Amino acid sequence: MDDHIKSLFKRYQENTATAEERRLVETWFESHYGQKGRMLSRNEEASVFEDLDARISAMLADEPVPARRLNFRWMQVAAMFLALLGSGLFIRNKFSKKTILPETFTEIRSLKGEKKEVTLKDGTTVFLNSGSSVFISSRFDKTTREVKLSGEAFFEVHHDASKPFIIHSGKLQTTVLGTSFDIKAYPEDEQVKVSVATGKVKVEKPGNGLKTYAKALTHNQALVYDKLKDSHRVTRVNVDSISAWRTNHLNFDNASYEEIARMLSRWYNLDVTLRPGSHDGKRYTLSFYNERPDKVLNVLSALSGMTYTMNGRKVLINP
Repeated sequence: MDDHIKSLFKRYQENTATAEERRLVETWFESHYGQKGRMLSRNEEASVFEDLDARISAMLADEPVPARRLNFRWMQVAAMFLALLGSGLFIRNKFSKKTILPETFTEIRSLKGEKKEVTLKDGTTVFLNSGSSVFISSRFDKTTREVKLSGEAFFEVHHDASKPFIIHSGKLQTTVLGTSFDIKAYPEDEQVKVSVATGKVKVEKPGNGLKTYAKALTHNQALVYDKLKDSHRVTRVNVDSISAWRTNHLNFDNASYEEIARMLSRWYNLDVTLRPGSHDGKRYTLSFYNERPDKVLNVLSALSGMTYTMNGRKVLINP
């Protein structure tokens, strides 16, 4: 019977035991070892292994077999084998509480001067604008699909009604089931803008309970959130301009010089600064397609009267 016990444990560990043999080992283990949560004493070992010895005999012979005492040398070997088995991954998973791993995030980044397209494991496509990052949760696609966004991205979300897609962008939280939309949420900008191309999205502000700003933002609508004033407004947008940046269209929409400087910096990977102490309250609406940075600066200079100096990748604008 010593060989029978050893063989049984070996088959169980190698996952080749029959269903009946597996039930025998697991029931025995749980009743004599798992519930106690401690190693057995020598007296307990003798009793426990006699019980297992009798159970295996009964199973093999299909009739009750009187238990007999194991020799002490084999009892030590079996006890050691059981301890090793109990520390193995399979037993640990079956008889111990599952460890809840902390949530982590994987960053996908698009550097200044570049754009990037990525497909998430649920089939959602994310287009990242220059100088943007999306952070994917380690729990993504389990019960929900949650990501964090810093910068601008256009999402084409794969529809899954059972797992809402949630984007955290600064102070806003956008929830969708399946649609396409753009979120612009650069940390240095004064505004966060959520623009919908197709379908509908819900925009909320987390805090002491979610504060809903838009239950159903739909096609050609945008929600603009002002960080400084902690206010928002819903406005109309042109669907063609929502993600024009994906096709190398650089659009300034009622932009100040500060906003223009930041956009030029991200778009062309330039170090753009405004002359200290300068101020111009005017705003500009312009569109460029695949133009060089000096061409854009020349047009701005002709329209606004501003001057600039460009030395390599350093640009100084004098409004």
